[in-house]
This record gives sequence, structure tokens and C-alpha cells, in this order.
Amino acid sequence: MNQARFLTWIFLLALVLSGCSDTREPEQPQKVPRIVYEVYPNDWYVKQEKLWKKEIEKNPQNAEAWYNYYNAVRYARYEETIETKSKKEKLAKIIEEMGKAIPNTYEYLLLKSWNACDIHDISVAQEAYKLRPDRPDTYYTFISHYEVYGKADKMREFCWKLYRSKDIAPWLLNYNYNVLMSTEKDAILITNGDNDTYPCWVLQQALGIRPDVTVVNISLSPTKDYLQNKLQKRGIRIDIPAIKQKLKSENTFDRGNFIREVCREINDSYPEVPIYFAFTVYPDFYKSIKDDLYVVGLAYRYSPERIDNLAYLKKNLEQHFRLDYLTNDWYNENALGKNIRQHMHMNYVVPMIMLAEHYHISGEAEAAEKWKTLALKVAEEAGKKAEILEDLKKRGM
Repeated sequence: MNQARFLTWIFLLALVLSGCSDTREPEQPQKVPRIVYEVYPNDWYVKQEKLWKKEIEKNPQNAEAWYNYYNAVRYARYEETIETKSKKEKLAKIIEEMGKAIPNTYEYLLLKSWNACDIHDISVAQEAYKLRPDRPDTYYTFISHYEVYGKADKMREFCWKLYRSKDIAPWLLNYNYNVLMSTEKDAILITNGDNDTYPCWVLQQALGIRPDVTVVNISLSPTKDYLQNKLQKRGIRIDIPAIKQKLKSENTFDRGNFIREVCREINDSYPEVPIYFAFTVYPDFYKSIKDDLYVVGLAYRYSPERIDNLAYLKKNLEQHFRLDYLTNDWYNENALGKNIRQHMHMNYVVPMIMLAEHYHISGEAEAAEKWKTLALKVAEEAGKKAEILEDLKKRGM
């Protein structure tokens, strides 16, 4: 099976950054949610920045206005400019102005901690938490910190808090349940960001689902000692500092090359340990090993040796996955992160089409039609039905 052909059909979370929401100009400023909840077109963020700025000018002590103003600035052209010097300077200026206008408020302390992006120092987040322990925003910071420092009890405590807060949408828990169930026992699962990492940790820590899987967030992976310690707990001893030094000396260090070398070292020394990449990992992080990746569900199985991924695919989708929510998810028209949900769900289409094609070739028309129909339903909700129909036509289906 040509893996490269199917890789082109994976619709990653990054695709939603172009946005697909209503662009009508509001008469009043609208709340600007974190992009893990919802994504809007760039023009919408630019408009909200101006509207919330006016609210601040009316009342500099309006903490809600500052919160939404900061988010609007941060998320405007997010995929292109979040790392630029000018964007960082602008956000830092907002934090400075907030410190003068609304010091010692929850919003100021929360955004100050977010803006610092310091996984090691959570003191400011702790101050915010003391003011509003009921708000889940700080829980994510604590979970990441305790994960990096290997404080399992504290991490479990805040995963429970996050689960009870219901801040993670049910559909996202279902999706990540299926990501975890795409893996074999004692696997290493490499994830990308908020929407494919925190839900997995919550499922593991709060609900005891697939605790055998070692979830490695790609953003945290280069953090000093983090990956080394995490792998050692699994009995995997590879020299992470040596890998970093080698790549730096070759002037080729980036997270993609780093993860590639780590995967190769683990596979060479511990071939019994299965390694997976969640579909939501950005392609740049695995492009150098994409020929060694096999679709097995909502994740790729890394294997330099050829594997029968169709057998894994059938087992996972037909025996292990929770798929009822794709067709019977009540109130989903108003669900949190509706647009993100639709695009993330497109990740189901590739494995479903692969199964449909398998059954079509095998002469099992009923099974082929089942998976074809479900794939088209998912694609239709994301506005991609025409593209999928064209692909199915090319496959003689």
C-alpha cells in the first residue's frame, strides 16, 4: 500500500488556521476564545482587536476587555507571526500596560504567565490560581510543569481537576480516546499540541485509560532532561544529550530532526517498543521519515521495516474505536470548537477510505459501503465531500 498517497489526505489541525467562521462585522466586541476552542479568519481577529481596544480606552480597569484584546492580538495571523519579534514585543507591551491598569487581577496574572512561556517557573500561574481556583485556565500550565518534572501525583491531581471542569469538549475526549486506542501495548505516542496532548493525559491520569502508553509532546521533547527521564522510566536508555549535540554540531538541530534521531535510536536499541505519531503532528516534524510511517487508525506507526498496517487498521476501527459519537453526538451543532472538530474529524477519512477500498477489492460490498458512507458523512460536515467523492471515483468506488 502506497503510504505517501494516503499521507496527502491527512487533514491536520493546522488547516483550520485559515478559518471558516462567520465574518460578518459585529456591532459589539465578541469574546475571543483560545484557538484550542475555536478559530476565526484573520480579519475577525483584527476587527476584535480594534473593538476591544476601544473598550479599554473607555475603561482601563475592564479586565475582560484586556483579556480579549490580548487574545485578538495574539491570534491575528497566528500561524505566520506568533514567533516573530514584532508580535512578541507587542504582546509584552500589552502585559506591561495591564500591569499598570489592572495589577493583581486574575486576567493579568494568567496572561502574564502565558506570555512568559516558562515551563519551569509557575509562580505567576500559582498566584492566578489562588485568585480563581475554579477557573481551568491555569490547570494546563500546572499539568505541563508537573509532567516535565515527573511529579506524577500533582499531575494526576490537576488532570482530575481539568476533567471535572468539563473544559475539554466531549468530542475531543472521544477523538483522543481513539488516538490512544490506535496504539499497541506499551507504545510511545508522539503528539503535537494542546488538542492531542492534554485530552490524552486526562484520559490516562483521571480515567485510567491506556496508562501503558507513553505520551511524548513534541513541544516539550527538547526540554532539558525531560525526554531522557521519561524514557528511562520505561527502561529505555538512549543518550539524548549526545543526539542534541550531534545535531547542533552539524547545524541541523530542529525538533523534526531531533525526533527522527530519537525514533531511530529507540528502534535500533529497543525494536520491541512501538512508536506512533498522532495524525495531528505537523508534517515538518516527520517529513524525513514519512516513508517509514503507516496509517493504523488516528496515528501512524513508525517502522523502518514494512508492516501489514491494514490488519492493525481493521482491528482498531472495528474493535477498539468509539465511533458512535460521529453520528449520534447530540447538540453537536452548538458544540465547543465546532470548526476545529469538523476538521480534526477529517483525520478519520483516510483510514475509513482505506478500509472501504480493502473491502471493495475483496468483494465485500456491504462492508465497503459502510465505511464509504461514514467517510462521506464526516467529509460533508467539514465541507470536503466533493474532494472525497472525486478521490473515491478515482479508486473505482
